[in-house]
Amino acid sequence: MHDVLGYAGTRVVVTGAASGMGEAAARLLVELGAEVHALDVRPVKVGVAQALLANLAEQGSIDAAVSQLPQRVDALFNCAGLPGPPFSNLETVLVNFVGLRHLTESVLPRIPEGGAVASITSVAGMGWRKNLDAVKALVAAGGFEGGKAWCEANPEKAGGYLFSKQCIIYYTKLRAAELASRQVRMNCLSPAPTATPMLPAFHGQVGKQVIDQHFQAPVGRDATPEEMAEPLVFLNSRMARFVSGQNLFVDYAYEAMIDAGLRPALL
Repeated sequence: MHDVLGYAGTRVVVTGAASGMGEAAARLLVELGAEVHALDVRPVKVGVAQALLANLAEQGSIDAAVSQLPQRVDALFNCAGLPGPPFSNLETVLVNFVGLRHLTESVLPRIPEGGAVASITSVAGMGWRKNLDAVKALVAAGGFEGGKAWCEANPEKAGGYLFSKQCIIYYTKLRAAELASRQVRMNCLSPAPTATPMLPAFHGQVGKQVIDQHFQAPVGRDATPEEMAEPLVFLNSRMARFVSGQNLFVDYAYEAMIDAGLRPALL
């Protein structure tokens, strides 16, 4: 069969590859013939070409990992993230956005024409336009240290998980527009609640009943990591070569119901 996704022989980087959606994406990419370079703070179980320990909350750790990556990277998958508590708001925003951005900007010079970046955000970030001033302010605070300093100076705005996911969406759209001249694509994916090791943390924060009632996909179950990894892999594939600047909701019509006025917009 023709390799319609086009990953055979490519070099890709996957963060958060030790568990959840990142692990599922790394496993699928290996099966598709990609040379996978995985980053995580924990050991990676998938049989990747290279597994590097990297903490996205620390610039030095990111830079050390980047120094060991190939000089050509065809696709970057940003899957690492924190759920908020028990982690602080600062650490959550550093990992979920500031570190993600620093890694992305460090790898972008190695991504050739036709390459792509795909990041996992969340349906929790769908209200980003309502918080646009704060989102723009952090995105404009350049570099890792600039982003960290802004978060430390504005703790009332750098509000943890939801804010970090809002920033990913705006950053994706902004950079996609800027990178079009290089023919490098950037997209993000907004999952509905998914059965990963992170989900119990959300249940602990607001209650499983609240999550299930107000945020679960309309089909009445949580998604599997594979059901998120597969569309993420699609976004960086040859099949999506004319798709850029999109925030793909993978929620089995959750957002559609809000848009159609069939359920309230809570975020």
